[in-house]
Amino acid sequence: MVNRSEQLGWLEDTEDLAGRVSRGQPMSEEKFNKFWQTWPSSPRKGAKSECQKKWLKLGCDAEFEQIIKHIQWLKTTDQWLRGNGAFIPAPLVYLNQKRWDGAEVPEIKPKQEKDETLMKLEESRKQAVPMPEDIRQRLAMLRGRQ
Repeated sequence: MVNRSEQLGWLEDTEDLAGRVSRGQPMSEEKFNKFWQTWPSSPRKGAKSECQKKWLKLGCDAEFEQIIKHIQWLKTTDQWLRGNGAFIPAPLVYLNQKRWDGAEVPEIKPKQEKDETLMKLEESRKQAVPMPEDIRQRLAMLRGRQ
């Protein structure tokens, strides 16, 4: 159930386990939605409302940039690409385990449009001399017999 202060975009005053009170911190639905959009589609992507509750409980807004950067990097890893995304965890598991915490994220290299080897083949094909017409006709005739 969402209370009135949450509908207005503000959290109620809350007390954490150490007894500290946080007063009226803005709820970051925008940041959570960006997290949700960044998470790749997979059979395990679900429980959005539970994820949002966990996001707020953990105070993930403070680590938003690190979380998004980590997810974007994970989307390029072999583990997440293997099996058409079969090894991507549920976002709730990711949040519960704070998988971004302490993770070193290498710089993401921009993806090339084509494989380097294919680009070399295409370049060499452009430089190749075209097949003489008499040989082309002879090959077509030989292929027709078989």
